[in-house]
Amino acid sequence: MTSLRARLVNLALPLLGIKRFFGEPEKMPERIAKLRRQKPIRPRAKWHRQFTIREHADRGFALVTIEPPGGHRPGAPHLLYLHGGGYVMDIAAVHWDAVANLCERLGASASVPLYPLAPEHKAADTLAQMRALYLDLATLHGAANITVMGDSAGGGMSLALAQMLKAEGAPLPGSLVLYSPWLDATATAEGQRAIERRDRMLAVAGLEACGEMYRGDLPVDDPRVSPLFGPLEDLPPMAIFSGTSDILLVDGRRLAEKLDRPGMPAHIYREYQDMFHVWMLLPLPEAQRARSETVDFIRQHRISE
Repeated sequence: MTSLRARLVNLALPLLGIKRFFGEPEKMPERIAKLRRQKPIRPRAKWHRQFTIREHADRGFALVTIEPPGGHRPGAPHLLYLHGGGYVMDIAAVHWDAVANLCERLGASASVPLYPLAPEHKAADTLAQMRALYLDLATLHGAANITVMGDSAGGGMSLALAQMLKAEGAPLPGSLVLYSPWLDATATAEGQRAIERRDRMLAVAGLEACGEMYRGDLPVDDPRVSPLFGPLEDLPPMAIFSGTSDILLVDGRRLAEKLDRPGMPAHIYREYQDMFHVWMLLPLPEAQRARSETVDFIRQHRISE
């Protein structure tokens, strides 16, 4: 049963203006320009007291690292977290809280890139930069100790990155974790518009607009933009979390169905009834449960301790 707190948050979601942002694509350029003028959000003071947090600017984008006291332990988990926001919005406070909470539970460190955003930057270039970052982290921490994870657009980017690494024979991360992943930028999936009526955050028109801004010269169904259509064989184990009041439910379900076939990677699929987009990041009982499942999954699929 959905918690009272989750029901109240769902009722309040329209006040955040996210549905309006995604539901009025003709106004997106103006609103994106306004977002670019805002002060960037960084981890709260609470997390600075608990972790060593540094920001690096030598890659052409900001990279924030989070380490437990005493620094990263050799062989400990390391999270490469790719934030959501339709590829056009910067990181939010809830992303920092969720990543820090996972580090706390796992005894992990994390790298959080503030990757270049659309429409100024396009999929091919952004993915190339994330690939270079991942390979450096794999050298530093060991690929098997890395979990690549993300929410929404960041979940799609996580899967696309893993597919790129597999195609070139690069060392793969130990696992992938996808929260409310956006995996099909065509926004044409059957059943999506029916869910839209009860989704209080996203709109199909907004997905179409963001996909157009992000794809650049790539076809919208290219796996670098829509990784649902890319190869899944021999990828790392995956954990997929979806909610039934999220139009991206259909993406999570379709990925899980593909992974249910023989010869596909190990995976878990968790579908939470009546939960909305990226609820896993919020201070909710359901989110605590999802993050506990995430911690168990990451621990289960690591080679070294």
